[in-house]
Amino acid sequence: MKLSWITLVAAQLSAVSALPTSIDRGSALVSRGGRAADAGEAGAGAEIGASEPAVGGGAGGKAGGEAGEENKANEVEQQAQFDTPIAVGGNNIKTDTLYPPGVNGVFEVELQGPVGRTLTVTENKSPAAPPAGFIAVEPVSWIISLAEGTDGLTLQKVDYILNANNTLDISKGQAARLCTETNAFVIGPAVGELEFEREENELTVTVANINGEFAFFIPDPAAVAAPPAVPAPPAGTATPTAPATGEALSGQALMDAILAHLSGPA
Repeated sequence: MKLSWITLVAAQLSAVSALPTSIDRGSALVSRGGRAADAGEAGAGAEIGASEPAVGGGAGGKAGGEAGEENKANEVEQQAQFDTPIAVGGNNIKTDTLYPPGVNGVFEVELQGPVGRTLTVTENKSPAAPPAGFIAVEPVSWIISLAEGTDGLTLQKVDYILNANNTLDISKGQAARLCTETNAFVIGPAVGELEFEREENELTVTVANINGEFAFFIPDPAAVAAPPAVPAPPAGTATPTAPATGEALSGQALMDAILAHLSGPA
């Protein structure tokens, strides 16, 4: 009887030890922010809705849901060279075309439309003067040409992105377009919708017709006018002085003597 009771208890203990340890695993998952303990495991214990790196992660992988993946799928980024035509795809895919860095930043063109285009950007190394009170962020301007024109495009943007670790303040910068009639750069709402993206340190302007010459300017610190000085009196101007007291009394005494003489006996 005693032997059979011991055998029964041993069998129960063996059955308990064989049960899965799901509670401890779940605690470990929560402590890691909803990510699986093993990088290659997609177990059922992971939290619903937890963000995971995009496929093909590593240095280039980005976290994001389906919306982010769709946006990326509808965007193309390409590198180009100045003076060299480059194809920009259609199919309403947004194409960002970046050019080699300048002194302070990178020039970029964003286009989107149903039909592809041929884009050429040329640097003008002798641009027109900046508007009064401004200085250029680069010693050049950029001439944009779409061989097939701009009709039908749903997005036309010109961007200037500050180089990494550059401390130039472009937050109050302006996008400018060259007026061919006056050969002068024009700034303001007539150029397009201007934005400054602080996270990217980027100036961007959305335009109605991207064919033309563009530049970016920032306020000139030296153009801040000093307060006007108080004008000095003209040279040679004498300050009038009051007559001396003695001179006033002498004149009065003389007048009294004349009056006394006139009123005397004939």
